[in-house]
Amino acid sequence: MTRHAVMGVALVALLGGSAAAPQGSQPWSSVHTPAVPGEFVWHDLVTDNPSAARMFYGSLFGWTFEAGQGIDPGYTIIKHDGLPIGGIVPRPRSLDSAFIAQWLAYVVVPDVDVSVDVFTHQGGRVIRPPQDVRKGLRVAVVADPQGAPIGLASGGPRLDSRTPPGLHRWLWMDYVARDAAAALTFYSEAVGFRHEVSEAGEQFTYYVLQTDRPRAGLFVSPWTRETSAWLPYVRVEDPTAMAAQAAKLGGTVAVPPRAAVRNASLAIIVDPTGAPLALQKFPFEAGGER
Repeated sequence: MTRHAVMGVALVALLGGSAAAPQGSQPWSSVHTPAVPGEFVWHDLVTDNPSAARMFYGSLFGWTFEAGQGIDPGYTIIKHDGLPIGGIVPRPRSLDSAFIAQWLAYVVVPDVDVSVDVFTHQGGRVIRPPQDVRKGLRVAVVADPQGAPIGLASGGPRLDSRTPPGLHRWLWMDYVARDAAAALTFYSEAVGFRHEVSEAGEQFTYYVLQTDRPRAGLFVSPWTRETSAWLPYVRVEDPTAMAAQAAKLGGTVAVPPRAAVRNASLAIIVDPTGAPLALQKFPFEAGGER
């Protein structure tokens, strides 16, 4: 199995089944309609240490976990307040290949096969080829030309977005790019994202990616990276306290809250298994550099 091949198995079972079907990455109400292109509908943590991940996220966010019935061996469903919000995919380390724990997000696209063709023709690669999991639902896992893995789905549940998600639920996605211009052009073709500049400074520009409404952000990585990456956000009340708690639980604070960055409303942590995650207070007062 390739480095990321296991990533797609969980979503196949969850979106393809009924009892375990995810209720969306942003459970903002109980009203469910089909998801639209550009909407992120599921998050899987791919890690070589599921037990450490369960302990960490259970203590930090109050998430609970249950074994996935009829899903990939060892797959764990993540729940919050009884609602499925994601999963944990076990990925044993191999001596002959590098491994980086990470959150894998799935986004709805108009046509999975067309999007996969764009990924491959533009220099990306297929991690898991397109597959029908039930009538009307097709999925794939790919890596874009800048090396960032992402899941593609032809559909999924959509939830009313008139109110924000609850605390400790999925809030947002950011694309941390090596080359912003190339990424904006690529995701316009592959997913259908339009973009506009939301914030701009001498050394920082933040783009908003949108379809029917804003769906994600994009900015050039301030860190030296070999690849680009998608970064998921979780809504929290106090990012400073949550970052401190994450450190006590064995995580690492990669970016502590700073007044110059969104008025200290944002922190980026790395869980004990190596997966990065953003903690964001929302709403927050604008200000600072970004």
